[in-house]
Amino acid sequence: MLEKDTQGHNIEILFSPEDRIVDYAMRQCLSARKTVDIAVYLIGSKRAANALVKAHKKGIAIRIVIDKKVARSRYSKHKFLLRHGISVKTVRVRAGSMHIKFILVDKEKVIAGSANLTNDANRRNHEFFFISSDQEIIKIFSTKFEELWAIGKKQTSRSKKRKTQGERGVGG
Repeated sequence: MLEKDTQGHNIEILFSPEDRIVDYAMRQCLSARKTVDIAVYLIGSKRAANALVKAHKKGIAIRIVIDKKVARSRYSKHKFLLRHGISVKTVRVRAGSMHIKFILVDKEKVIAGSANLTNDANRRNHEFFFISSDQEIIKIFSTKFEELWAIGKKQTSRSKKRKTQGERGVGG
């Protein structure tokens, strides 16, 4: 569905499951020329993760911010993305979640809405994305992304290894 905002800019509105909005978002990421910035609670779709790796291999700079708590879940694909060289940070929110969901493509388009990048959001859940190329809207989302990126904790592909009793030393 294509609508116009108050200044005549096109705003596209998509709904899932009928519009397969996660697939749409990944096609937009693959069409990027320079950058993709993503802030979502969860990237749980292997298909979405593969699309982001493909975009990264094309030379697109990808930065991702996800919720710290969900990063520890078995559903998160962030470790897969890290192993492929994509920059991922986590944000910890006291007594809540980093539940925001948006994607900036080349700072020329914003995709925002209710959906995480999961299979359920794409095929089962009733979700929505709106897509805008309005520079005022993009600036607001870009500023928010930079705030989240600044407070996020950088993740590495190496998982923390617990020291064994011998490594801790005597009495350790």
